[in-house]
Amino acid sequence: MTKLHYWIKVSKRGFNVMDLSQERKSAPISDSPPHLGYALALPYLNGARTQVKRYQIAASTLKERSPRSVIECMHELSTLFEDLCTISKYAEKYGNTHKLHKLWFDIRNHIRHDIREELDDESDTRKNERATRLELDPKLQANIGFSLDLIQVGETEIKISEIVEYLDWADKVIVKVMKEAKDKGQIN
Repeated sequence: MTKLHYWIKVSKRGFNVMDLSQERKSAPISDSPPHLGYALALPYLNGARTQVKRYQIAASTLKERSPRSVIECMHELSTLFEDLCTISKYAEKYGNTHKLHKLWFDIRNHIRHDIREELDDESDTRKNERATRLELDPKLQANIGFSLDLIQVGETEIKISEIVEYLDWADKVIVKVMKEAKDKGQIN
């Protein structure tokens, strides 16, 4: 059996991750310092940047192999918007809001929930409100368009450059918080 050499271990305040005999304390993340939350957001920030590239690779082949490329685009967007929502959750938790946060959740939920409507327990009210915000055709269960530089969900257009600008914004927020924590001696 291969021995694992690399780990990520995160604990709440007052819990030593090296002492497995100790009970885990339950406390809301809002009680955690911002640098801890943002450290947990970093993999998703990096993942979102990777997903943008992967989406563009898939979108670049739409003309040559459209059915397969549409499937690949759909998968990359699903993962991208999951990452964007995770980043948004951490940012909002620590008081950093962005005008695109709600849009990320609307698109994520359209991709991950509306398409599989019969398997979803979400209320019709929430679905209808999201459909209105995204300007979806009420006759369609899903409506997502793909191109190299643009994603369209219903009548809502999202430029890839807007996503990159958002990721740059999130990166600056995280770097600032981490620098402050380092200056205070909270992290090395």
